[in-house]
Amino acid sequence: MSSLPAVFLLPGKKHVFEEIIMPGSLLFKQDKLVISDKSENGYLSHIIDTDSWKYLYPMGVIGYGPGETPSVWAIESGLDPDYFWTYSLTAKTFSQYPLKETPEKLAVRQIKQKEDFFLAMGLTWSSDSTMMTYLVRGEDKFVEFKIDGTRLKGYGKWKNTIPGNYSDEIIASLHKGKLMGNPKTNKFLKACILRDHLEILDKMSGVIISIDGPLSHIPQFKVAGSAGNQSPIVQSDQPLAYMDAFLGDDFLFGLYSGKTDQEIMELGRGETEIFVFDLNGEVRALFNLDTPISAFTVDEANKRIFGITVDKDPGVVVFDYNL
Repeated sequence: MSSLPAVFLLPGKKHVFEEIIMPGSLLFKQDKLVISDKSENGYLSHIIDTDSWKYLYPMGVIGYGPGETPSVWAIESGLDPDYFWTYSLTAKTFSQYPLKETPEKLAVRQIKQKEDFFLAMGLTWSSDSTMMTYLVRGEDKFVEFKIDGTRLKGYGKWKNTIPGNYSDEIIASLHKGKLMGNPKTNKFLKACILRDHLEILDKMSGVIISIDGPLSHIPQFKVAGSAGNQSPIVQSDQPLAYMDAFLGDDFLFGLYSGKTDQEIMELGRGETEIFVFDLNGEVRALFNLDTPISAFTVDEANKRIFGITVDKDPGVVVFDYNL
Protein backbone atom coordinates (compact mmCIF):
# COMPACT_ATOMS: atom_id res chain seq x y z
CA MET A 1 0.00 0.00 0.00
CA SER A 2 1.32 3.44 -0.94
CA SER A 3 0.02 5.24 2.16
CA LEU A 4 -1.62 4.67 5.54
CA PRO A 5 -5.41 4.94 5.37
CA ALA A 6 -7.75 6.90 7.60
CA VAL A 7 -8.99 4.57 10.35
CA PHE A 8 -12.64 4.42 11.46
CA LEU A 9 -14.19 2.34 14.25
CA LEU A 10 -17.57 0.98 13.16
CA PRO A 11 -20.03 -0.27 15.80
CA GLY A 12 -22.50 -2.87 14.58
CA LYS A 13 -26.11 -3.82 15.26
CA LYS A 14 -26.92 -7.51 15.14
CA HIS A 15 -30.07 -9.22 13.84
CA VAL A 16 -30.77 -12.93 14.38
CA PHE A 17 -33.25 -15.04 12.39
CA GLU A 18 -34.19 -18.44 13.77
CA GLU A 19 -34.93 -19.72 10.26
CA ILE A 20 -31.26 -19.35 9.21
CA ILE A 21 -29.22 -22.07 10.93
CA MET A 22 -25.73 -21.63 9.41
CA PRO A 23 -25.54 -18.36 7.45
CA GLY A 24 -22.82 -18.36 4.79
CA SER A 25 -22.54 -15.77 2.03
CA LEU A 26 -24.87 -12.87 1.34
CA LEU A 27 -26.07 -10.48 -1.38
CA PHE A 28 -27.79 -7.09 -1.10
CA LYS A 29 -30.31 -6.36 -3.86
CA GLN A 30 -33.56 -4.40 -4.14
CA ASP A 31 -33.44 -3.50 -0.40
CA LYS A 32 -33.31 -7.22 0.41
CA LEU A 33 -30.58 -9.50 1.73
CA VAL A 34 -30.20 -12.94 0.21
CA ILE A 35 -28.37 -15.16 2.73
CA SER A 36 -27.18 -18.68 1.99
CA ASP A 37 -27.60 -21.44 4.57
CA LYS A 38 -24.77 -23.99 4.88
CA SER A 39 -26.70 -26.32 7.21
CA GLU A 40 -28.32 -28.22 4.31
CA ASN A 41 -31.34 -28.51 6.58
CA GLY A 42 -34.36 -26.97 4.90
CA TYR A 43 -33.66 -24.44 2.17
CA LEU A 44 -30.46 -23.13 0.54
CA SER A 45 -31.10 -19.41 0.96
CA HIS A 46 -33.28 -16.93 2.79
CA ILE A 47 -34.62 -13.47 1.96
CA ILE A 48 -34.60 -10.64 4.52
CA ASP A 49 -36.12 -7.14 4.26
CA THR A 50 -33.43 -4.62 5.29
CA ASP A 51 -35.88 -1.80 6.02
CA SER A 52 -38.07 -3.66 8.52
CA TRP A 53 -35.51 -6.41 9.30
CA LYS A 54 -38.23 -9.01 8.95
CA TYR A 55 -37.70 -12.51 7.62
CA LEU A 56 -39.59 -12.82 4.33
CA TYR A 57 -39.26 -16.33 2.84
CA PRO A 58 -36.80 -19.12 1.91
CA MET A 59 -35.66 -20.03 -1.60
CA GLY A 60 -33.76 -22.95 -3.12
CA VAL A 61 -34.52 -26.67 -2.83
CA ILE A 62 -31.68 -29.02 -1.87
CA GLY A 63 -31.08 -31.87 -4.31
CA TYR A 64 -29.97 -32.90 -7.80
CA GLY A 65 -33.33 -32.86 -9.55
CA PRO A 66 -34.67 -30.25 -12.01
CA GLY A 67 -34.49 -26.79 -10.45
CA GLU A 68 -32.62 -28.19 -7.41
CA THR A 69 -28.99 -27.80 -6.33
CA PRO A 70 -27.07 -29.49 -3.49
CA SER A 71 -25.30 -26.48 -2.01
CA VAL A 72 -24.44 -22.79 -2.35
CA TRP A 73 -20.81 -21.73 -2.62
CA ALA A 74 -21.47 -18.15 -3.76
CA ILE A 75 -24.35 -15.76 -4.51
CA GLU A 76 -24.36 -13.54 -7.60
CA SER A 77 -26.60 -10.61 -8.48
CA GLY A 78 -26.81 -11.14 -12.22
CA LEU A 79 -28.07 -8.48 -14.60
CA ASP A 80 -31.83 -8.80 -14.10
CA PRO A 81 -32.99 -6.64 -11.15
CA ASP A 82 -35.72 -9.12 -10.17
CA TYR A 83 -33.56 -12.25 -9.89
CA PHE A 84 -30.41 -13.57 -8.22
CA TRP A 85 -28.07 -16.49 -8.88
CA THR A 86 -26.35 -19.08 -6.70
CA TYR A 87 -23.32 -21.17 -7.63
CA SER A 88 -22.81 -24.75 -6.47
CA LEU A 89 -19.17 -25.79 -6.66
CA THR A 90 -20.22 -29.38 -5.91
CA ALA A 91 -22.61 -29.62 -8.85
CA LYS A 92 -20.77 -27.07 -11.05
CA THR A 93 -24.16 -25.44 -11.58
CA PHE A 94 -25.33 -21.81 -11.70
CA SER A 95 -28.98 -21.43 -10.63
CA GLN A 96 -31.30 -18.43 -11.06
CA TYR A 97 -34.07 -17.60 -8.57
CA PRO A 98 -36.68 -14.84 -8.39
CA LEU A 99 -36.41 -12.22 -5.65
CA LYS A 100 -40.15 -12.56 -5.06
CA GLU A 101 -41.68 -15.51 -3.25
CA THR A 102 -42.79 -18.54 -5.26
CA PRO A 103 -44.60 -21.66 -3.97
CA GLU A 104 -42.14 -24.20 -5.38
CA LYS A 105 -38.86 -22.44 -4.30
CA LEU A 106 -37.05 -23.94 -7.32
CA ALA A 107 -34.52 -22.38 -9.67
CA VAL A 108 -36.15 -20.98 -12.80
CA ARG A 109 -32.99 -21.44 -14.89
CA GLN A 110 -29.80 -23.47 -14.52
CA ILE A 111 -26.45 -23.38 -16.32
CA LYS A 112 -24.17 -26.41 -15.99
CA GLN A 113 -20.43 -26.21 -16.61
CA LYS A 114 -18.96 -28.58 -19.19
CA GLU A 115 -15.77 -29.17 -21.19
CA ASP A 116 -13.18 -26.36 -20.71
CA PHE A 117 -15.76 -24.33 -18.79
CA PHE A 118 -15.82 -27.09 -16.14
CA LEU A 119 -12.40 -25.96 -14.84
CA ALA A 120 -13.63 -22.40 -14.25
CA MET A 121 -14.10 -21.12 -10.71
CA GLY A 122 -15.27 -17.86 -9.18
CA LEU A 123 -17.90 -17.31 -11.87
CA THR A 124 -19.36 -13.82 -12.26
CA TRP A 125 -21.49 -12.35 -15.05
CA SER A 126 -19.74 -10.20 -17.66
CA SER A 127 -22.79 -9.81 -19.95
CA ASP A 128 -26.17 -11.49 -20.34
CA SER A 129 -24.50 -14.39 -22.18
CA THR A 130 -20.91 -14.45 -20.86
CA MET A 131 -19.07 -15.00 -17.58
CA MET A 132 -15.71 -13.90 -16.24
CA THR A 133 -13.87 -16.63 -14.35
CA TYR A 134 -10.49 -17.86 -13.21
CA LEU A 135 -9.20 -21.36 -13.93
CA VAL A 136 -7.81 -24.14 -11.77
CA ARG A 137 -4.81 -24.16 -14.11
CA GLY A 138 -3.67 -22.11 -17.10
CA GLU A 139 -1.55 -19.08 -17.94
CA ASP A 140 -4.31 -16.43 -17.79
CA LYS A 141 -5.38 -14.55 -14.65
CA PHE A 142 -8.94 -14.00 -15.86
CA VAL A 143 -10.79 -16.00 -18.54
CA GLU A 144 -14.13 -15.13 -20.15
CA PHE A 145 -16.53 -17.84 -21.36
CA LYS A 146 -19.85 -17.95 -23.12
CA ILE A 147 -22.45 -19.74 -21.02
CA ASP A 148 -22.47 -22.57 -23.59
CA GLY A 149 -18.85 -23.30 -22.58
CA THR A 150 -17.06 -21.54 -25.44
CA ARG A 151 -13.85 -19.87 -24.29
CA LEU A 152 -13.65 -16.26 -25.49
CA LYS A 153 -10.60 -14.46 -24.11
CA GLY A 154 -7.94 -14.41 -21.42
CA TYR A 155 -6.74 -11.34 -19.51
CA GLY A 156 -3.32 -10.98 -17.87
CA LYS A 157 -0.63 -13.62 -17.39
CA TRP A 158 0.63 -15.38 -14.25
CA LYS A 159 4.24 -15.46 -15.46
CA ASN A 160 6.64 -13.44 -13.26
CA THR A 161 3.87 -12.59 -10.77
CA ILE A 162 6.07 -13.89 -7.92
CA PRO A 163 9.84 -14.40 -7.70
CA GLY A 164 11.13 -17.81 -8.79
CA ASN A 165 10.67 -20.12 -11.74
CA TYR A 166 7.25 -21.53 -10.81
CA SER A 167 4.64 -23.00 -13.14
CA ASP A 168 1.44 -21.16 -13.94
CA GLU A 169 -0.62 -23.66 -11.95
CA ILE A 170 1.45 -23.04 -8.81
CA ILE A 171 1.13 -19.27 -9.13
CA ALA A 172 -2.60 -19.51 -9.89
CA SER A 173 -3.17 -21.65 -6.77
CA LEU A 174 -1.39 -19.07 -4.62
CA HIS A 175 -3.81 -16.44 -5.91
CA LYS A 176 -7.10 -18.28 -5.44
CA GLY A 177 -9.89 -16.31 -3.80
CA LYS A 178 -13.03 -14.26 -4.30
CA LEU A 179 -13.93 -13.09 -7.81
CA MET A 180 -16.75 -10.66 -8.45
CA GLY A 181 -17.76 -8.23 -11.16
CA ASN A 182 -19.68 -5.01 -11.61
CA PRO A 183 -21.56 -4.95 -14.95
CA LYS A 184 -22.21 -1.21 -14.56
CA THR A 185 -18.49 -0.34 -14.58
CA ASN A 186 -17.26 -3.38 -16.58
CA LYS A 187 -14.67 -4.03 -13.88
CA PHE A 188 -13.81 -7.24 -12.06
CA LEU A 189 -12.12 -7.85 -8.71
CA LYS A 190 -9.98 -10.79 -7.58
CA ALA A 191 -9.17 -10.84 -3.84
CA CYS A 192 -6.62 -13.46 -2.78
CA ILE A 193 -6.88 -15.57 0.38
CA LEU A 194 -3.29 -16.79 0.69
CA ARG A 195 -1.54 -13.55 -0.34
CA ASP A 196 -2.52 -9.94 0.49
CA HIS A 197 -3.03 -9.11 -3.15
CA LEU A 198 -5.99 -7.72 -5.08
CA GLU A 199 -6.44 -7.20 -8.81
CA ILE A 200 -8.90 -4.98 -10.65
CA LEU A 201 -9.55 -5.87 -14.28
CA ASP A 202 -11.00 -3.25 -16.62
CA LYS A 203 -12.56 -5.42 -19.30
CA MET A 204 -12.85 -2.63 -21.89
CA SER A 205 -9.15 -1.73 -21.82
CA GLY A 206 -7.79 -5.08 -20.63
CA VAL A 207 -5.73 -3.23 -18.00
CA ILE A 208 -5.22 -4.95 -14.62
CA ILE A 209 -4.42 -2.83 -11.55
CA SER A 210 -2.62 -4.77 -8.80
CA ILE A 211 -2.79 -3.85 -5.11
CA ASP A 212 -0.41 -5.32 -2.53
CA GLY A 213 -0.77 -4.87 1.21
CA PRO A 214 -1.06 -4.23 4.02
CA LEU A 215 1.94 -6.54 4.50
CA SER A 216 2.83 -7.07 0.81
CA HIS A 217 3.68 -10.63 1.79
CA ILE A 218 4.29 -13.63 -0.46
CA PRO A 219 3.63 -16.74 1.65
CA GLN A 220 6.28 -19.39 2.13
CA PHE A 221 5.28 -22.69 0.52
CA LYS A 222 6.48 -26.04 -0.74
CA VAL A 223 5.57 -27.58 -4.08
CA ALA A 224 3.81 -30.95 -3.98
CA GLY A 225 2.83 -33.30 -6.81
CA SER A 226 4.32 -34.18 -10.18
CA ALA A 227 4.75 -32.06 -13.29
CA GLY A 228 1.39 -31.03 -14.70
CA ASN A 229 -0.37 -31.74 -11.42
CA GLN A 230 1.41 -29.60 -8.86
CA SER A 231 0.08 -27.52 -6.00
CA PRO A 232 1.64 -25.22 -3.39
CA ILE A 233 1.51 -26.25 0.26
CA VAL A 234 1.56 -23.03 2.26
CA GLN A 235 3.16 -23.24 5.70
CA SER A 236 0.74 -23.00 8.61
CA ASP A 237 2.57 -20.06 10.18
CA GLN A 238 1.82 -17.81 7.19
CA PRO A 239 -0.85 -15.11 7.60
CA LEU A 240 -4.06 -15.39 5.59
CA ALA A 241 -5.20 -12.36 3.63
CA TYR A 242 -8.55 -11.35 2.08
CA MET A 243 -11.34 -13.66 3.24
CA ASP A 244 -14.08 -11.82 1.34
CA ALA A 245 -14.44 -8.75 -0.88
CA PHE A 246 -16.94 -6.44 -2.53
CA LEU A 247 -16.65 -4.43 -5.76
CA GLY A 248 -18.89 -1.36 -5.84
CA ASP A 249 -19.45 1.50 -8.28
CA ASP A 250 -16.97 3.80 -6.52
CA PHE A 251 -14.93 1.69 -4.10
CA LEU A 252 -13.77 -1.84 -3.43
CA PHE A 253 -13.77 -3.39 0.04
CA GLY A 254 -11.55 -6.24 1.29
CA LEU A 255 -12.12 -8.20 4.53
CA TYR A 256 -8.58 -8.76 5.77
CA SER A 257 -7.44 -11.48 8.18
CA GLY A 258 -3.69 -11.35 8.86
CA LYS A 259 -4.05 -14.38 11.16
CA THR A 260 -2.20 -17.68 10.86
CA ASP A 261 -3.89 -21.06 11.19
CA GLN A 262 -2.60 -21.28 14.77
CA GLU A 263 -4.01 -17.85 15.62
CA ILE A 264 -7.36 -18.81 14.14
CA MET A 265 -7.41 -21.91 16.37
CA GLU A 266 -6.61 -19.78 19.41
CA LEU A 267 -8.67 -16.67 18.65
CA GLY A 268 -11.48 -18.15 16.58
CA ARG A 269 -12.71 -17.37 13.09
CA GLY A 270 -13.97 -14.01 11.98
CA GLU A 271 -12.26 -10.80 10.89
CA THR A 272 -12.56 -7.19 12.07
CA GLU A 273 -10.67 -5.21 9.41
CA ILE A 274 -12.04 -3.98 6.09
CA PHE A 275 -9.70 -2.05 3.79
CA VAL A 276 -11.36 0.33 1.32
CA PHE A 277 -9.76 1.28 -2.01
CA ASP A 278 -10.84 3.49 -4.89
CA LEU A 279 -11.03 1.95 -8.37
CA ASN A 280 -7.53 3.24 -9.18
CA GLY A 281 -6.16 1.05 -6.40
CA GLU A 282 -5.46 3.79 -3.86
CA VAL A 283 -6.27 2.93 -0.24
CA ARG A 284 -8.91 5.26 1.18
CA ALA A 285 -9.87 3.88 4.61
CA LEU A 286 -9.54 1.11 7.14
CA PHE A 287 -12.73 0.13 8.95
CA ASN A 288 -12.22 -1.53 12.33
CA LEU A 289 -15.37 -3.51 13.16
CA ASP A 290 -16.49 -4.14 16.74
CA THR A 291 -17.93 -7.54 15.72
CA PRO A 292 -15.95 -10.26 13.90
CA ILE A 293 -17.50 -11.39 10.60
CA SER A 294 -16.85 -14.19 8.11
CA ALA A 295 -18.50 -12.66 5.02
CA PHE A 296 -20.02 -9.33 4.02
CA THR A 297 -21.68 -7.24 1.35
CA VAL A 298 -22.21 -3.49 0.93
CA ASP A 299 -25.12 -1.14 0.27
CA GLU A 300 -23.13 1.74 -1.26
CA ALA A 301 -26.17 3.98 -1.76
CA ASN A 302 -27.06 3.99 1.94
CA LYS A 303 -23.50 3.39 3.18
CA ARG A 304 -24.20 0.16 5.05
CA ILE A 305 -22.06 -2.96 5.46
CA PHE A 306 -23.84 -6.25 6.19
CA GLY A 307 -21.76 -9.02 7.77
CA ILE A 308 -22.24 -12.61 8.96
CA THR A 309 -21.26 -13.02 12.62
CA VAL A 310 -19.22 -15.99 13.86
CA ASP A 311 -20.52 -16.29 17.44
CA LYS A 312 -22.52 -19.22 18.83
CA ASP A 313 -25.78 -17.59 17.68
CA PRO A 314 -24.80 -16.35 14.19
CA GLY A 315 -26.77 -13.62 12.50
CA VAL A 316 -26.41 -10.47 10.41
CA VAL A 317 -24.61 -7.43 11.78
CA VAL A 318 -25.04 -3.98 10.21
CA PHE A 319 -22.36 -1.28 10.20
CA ASP A 320 -22.99 2.29 9.04
CA TYR A 321 -20.03 4.06 7.45
CA ASN A 322 -19.17 7.40 5.85
CA LEU A 323 -16.59 8.03 3.15
